[in-house]
Amino acid sequence: MILRALPSTVLAGPRRARVPSLLRRFRRADGGALAVEFGLIAPFFLGLLFGILEVALTFWSTQVLETAVANAARQIYTGSFQQSTGNSDPNAALINFKKMVCDNVTAVFNCQKLVSVDIKKFNSYTAASITMPIKDGKYDTTGYGYSPPGANEICVVRASMEYPVYVNMFGYATGLTSGNRLIIASSTFRTEPYQ
Repeated sequence: MILRALPSTVLAGPRRARVPSLLRRFRRADGGALAVEFGLIAPFFLGLLFGILEVALTFWSTQVLETAVANAARQIYTGSFQQSTGNSDPNAALINFKKMVCDNVTAVFNCQKLVSVDIKKFNSYTAASITMPIKDGKYDTTGYGYSPPGANEICVVRASMEYPVYVNMFGYATGLTSGNRLIIASSTFRTEPYQ
């Protein structure tokens, strides 16, 4: 029997056929694709989710404080708060008013610990100027106090607090160097001409 040399293409045929087969199988395999896709998308999704929750919680807290200040300021508007406190110590009157504000705040934040209250009277609306309670990037309420308005006087009632920011993933500006946000609720009105 005479042996003939086989062409090299015949010998290499199975090996060459194996490479495209492996490539086809690799292309079709998608067992870990979901995990990889989730790993790529998860940080953005979770950042967006926590950002939405943070903004919603801040708006809710702001609205609760605005409502509490508006409800408590009605007592000053009608003069019943001034008549009940009389000529008592201004600090004691401010503490009583803060208690009235905090009685209207439920389950959102610790009102007694976080909120500061300021009540000022003015001669006219144009003279009613107030400053932000921020000094050198820090929350500063040293100018807060209680000057009781009389009948038919302009009054500015405001409550402010340094609200904690829980998730600051994107480093957005919060207004304070501590990274917290300043929330202010105010009410400006002319008191009634009570007796």
